[in-house]
Amino acid sequence: MKHHTHRHTQLMTRRDVLQALGAAGGSSLMMEAMGVWGLMGPSTVRRPELRGRQPGTRVVVLGAGISGLAVGYELGKLDYDYRILEARDWAGGLCWTVRRGDAHTEVGGEHQVCQFDDGQYLNAGAWRIPNADEGILGYCKELRVPLELFVNWSDANYLWEEDPERGPLVGSRVRLREAKADMWGSISELLTKAMDQGQIDVPLTDGDKELLVNFLVRAGYLDSDDRVYVPPTRVRGSGDRYDLSALLRSGFGARVRSVYAGTGGPHPIFQPIGGMQQIPLAFQRAIGDRITFEAEVRSVRQTEGVVRIVYRSTRTGEEREEIADFCVCCLPMSILKQLDINFSSDMAAAVSESNHNTSAKMGLQMRRRFWEEDDGIFGGHLFGRSLQLGEFSYPSNDYFTEKGVLLGFYASGQTAGLADLPIRDRIEHVLTQAGKVHPQMREEYQNAYAVWWDKVPYSLGAYARTPPPERLEQLAQADGRLYIGSAGASRRPAWLEGAVQSAWRTIEALHQRVTQ
Repeated sequence: MKHHTHRHTQLMTRRDVLQALGAAGGSSLMMEAMGVWGLMGPSTVRRPELRGRQPGTRVVVLGAGISGLAVGYELGKLDYDYRILEARDWAGGLCWTVRRGDAHTEVGGEHQVCQFDDGQYLNAGAWRIPNADEGILGYCKELRVPLELFVNWSDANYLWEEDPERGPLVGSRVRLREAKADMWGSISELLTKAMDQGQIDVPLTDGDKELLVNFLVRAGYLDSDDRVYVPPTRVRGSGDRYDLSALLRSGFGARVRSVYAGTGGPHPIFQPIGGMQQIPLAFQRAIGDRITFEAEVRSVRQTEGVVRIVYRSTRTGEEREEIADFCVCCLPMSILKQLDINFSSDMAAAVSESNHNTSAKMGLQMRRRFWEEDDGIFGGHLFGRSLQLGEFSYPSNDYFTEKGVLLGFYASGQTAGLADLPIRDRIEHVLTQAGKVHPQMREEYQNAYAVWWDKVPYSLGAYARTPPPERLEQLAQADGRLYIGSAGASRRPAWLEGAVQSAWRTIEALHQRVTQ
C-alpha cells in the first residue's frame, strides 16, 4: 500500500505552472495558459462609451498608424483639440499597401521604387482580418471600407518538403487535398478493419458501431463492400494513392485538420478591397486636416502642467513645437525607445525592454497568373517549410485577370541571412526557392518590391512582440501626462485589433481623467 502522508507538499500551484511555462516557452506560452484559465480577462475589448465634450483640452498624438488614427478619431468625436504628428508623408504605419511609384530607402542606403503595374499591389505589413476582430471590423463598417474574403486555406495548394529524412515524398509537389484524402482514407480503412476483427474497444452499441462504420466509409471514400480505400479521383485530382507511411514521414499530415487552426483563426477572414491601406485612408478622410505629415518627433518633455513636443519637418528641416495638455505615444516601441522623452524610470525600463519582430515581405509581379491557369490555385498558401520563404501566398483578389502579385516571402528578415544581402540577391533567393514548386516563376517574373521592416526608417521592426503581463501592466498606465497607445502595449501586437484595443484603453483612461 502506498503512503500519501506528504503528498500535499508536492502539488504545483497555478503560479508554479506559469513560472515553469515562462521559463520553458517564454511569455507567449505563459500568457496562452493564462488565457485558458481565464486569468487574462476577456479576449475582446468593447469600444468604450464616452460622453462629455472637451473642446478646451489639447492632445498631441504621435504616429498615424492604426492606433494613432483610432485615438485621433475618437478624440474628435469628443471635441478635443488634437493634432497627430506623422514622420512619413502618408498614414498607416504597418498598414502599408505598396503600389506603383511608392518608394523607400532602407537603413543602409539601398533605395527602391515600386514598378508594379497600375492596379497591382502588395500589402507589405498587415494583410488579413480575422472575423473575431470586432474592433477593426467595426471601424471598416463605420468608415465604409468595403471588404472581401481572404482565402487563408485551400485544399488545392501544394505541400513541399526537401529534408531527405522525410521519406519518399521529398522533392514532390503534393496537393493538400491529395494528402487529406489519402490520410483520411487510409486511417478509415484501418479503423474499419480493426472493428471488423474486434480489435477496437469502444463504448458503443452494435447499432452505433454500424453507424460509425458507415460514417468512415463515406468520410474515407471506402468501398462499401470491401471496406478498402478507393481514391476519389474527381475531388482528389488523380487516382494515384500515396502510401500512408510516406505521408506520415513527410510531415504533411500536420496540415490535415478537421477545422483549420492556422494563423488568423477560423474562417471567414477578410481583407479590404484595394489593399489594407484603405483602412487608414478612411480614417484620414474622417479626421481631415488634423494630421501633420513629414513631422519627425525629436523630443517630448512633460512638466506638471503641459507637454512640449519638438518635431522637425523632414521636407524643410525646420524645427517646430507643439504644446499640449497630454501626449499619446502611438509610435513603434523600437522608435519610442530611441526618442528623447522624459518617461519615469519604470516606464522607460518597460519601453526599453520591448522588442519587435523582424518580419519582412516581398511581392513579385508576374506577367500572368500561372498559379490559376496552370495549377488551379486561387488564394491560400504554399506549405513549404524547408523552402525558407515563410508564408508564400497567392492573391485572394482579381481572379482570372492577366497579372498578379505573389507574396513570395513572409518570414523573419534574418531567414537565410537575407537581411545582409542586396535586394537583388534576396529576390534571387525567392525565385530559386519558389521555383522548386513553381518552375514558371523565372519565365513569368517581371519585378519585385522588398520590405524588410527592421530596415525601414520610422519603423525599425515589424509588429512588437507580446509583452509579459507585468510589462503590459506598466505600459498600460498613464505616465504623468504621457500615455502609450500603440499595439505594442496590447496583448495582440501582431494584429490590427491590438492597435484598436490599445487605442480604446488609452482614450478611455485619458477621457475619464479629464472629465473627473
